[in-house]
Amino acid sequence: MKHFGLRILLVLSLLIGFGTTGSVWAAASNEASSVNIKVDQWVGNSFTFLTLPAEKQAAGYEIFKVDQATQGLKGDNSVRIPYAQHVGKQVKVTEVVPFAAGYHQQEYMVYMTVKDTGEKLVGRTMRGQLEGLVLTSDLDNARQQFLGKTIYPKFRELSGLYDPYETPVTVATIIGAPVTVVDVYAGNQSQEPIWLIVSVNGEKAILPIAYSWTNIPVQSWTQTPPWQDALFTEDPRISLGWSGDLWSKIEKGIVEEGMTKGEILLSWGKPVGIEEDDSVWIYGSKKLSFDGDVLNSIETFSESK
Repeated sequence: MKHFGLRILLVLSLLIGFGTTGSVWAAASNEASSVNIKVDQWVGNSFTFLTLPAEKQAAGYEIFKVDQATQGLKGDNSVRIPYAQHVGKQVKVTEVVPFAAGYHQQEYMVYMTVKDTGEKLVGRTMRGQLEGLVLTSDLDNARQQFLGKTIYPKFRELSGLYDPYETPVTVATIIGAPVTVVDVYAGNQSQEPIWLIVSVNGEKAILPIAYSWTNIPVQSWTQTPPWQDALFTEDPRISLGWSGDLWSKIEKGIVEEGMTKGEILLSWGKPVGIEEDDSVWIYGSKKLSFDGDVLNSIETFSESK
């Protein structure tokens, strides 16, 4: 009841300022497990403030002190909580209040308390996600599962650890080749909020992952953990049983008829578009048509169409 008046003010501010537009899986592991938590189940859970990209740090997090929330949600960026005072700190969610956001969408006001200061904060989800936070247990479980372990990234290059005063670098990798996880910490993007720091031929690089689907729009959820899009936990050249010739084509970025969707994802990555109930994938000017899981034709078309 203590937030009732604020709830009314917030909903009114949303309707006035924004109109009516808007928009359990358990991961099996010998070391750790994670559960997907929808926003309406967040009460009692702890979250950690992420590092923000350098260009967003001056503006702070789009989260507000409770007594300044209505002002902030009307667009006053000056009342955002400051980055330097909150990065890396933990909050505990105390209450989640749903509200109608237009076009049959439901969003949430998320009330939380900073653990070491008792500061009372509130944020509003957008498309079911509250930017700038990672579920603390996801961060802990990712450390437990991956730190010190050998993994096999699904990428040809990774971002190198960088100095903000120097030009960012990339580190070349081989798809499915072994690397060692030497550190794990909070990243700077809510979609992939955890950074696995890996050693690649003596260089350190960043492999961003999400450990669970918590705080990712539900429309993106699948039955597998999101980190499986980024890495294998076993040597795929052994576990998948594919031929050396196929691996050579994947490493060179070759896609040809007869390949499966899994093989194409490794070779070309995710498609920019999916059509006809997942039977057609679009990559730039290439249209890939499938018969079930197998590619049966590749068509080149004009991207201007």
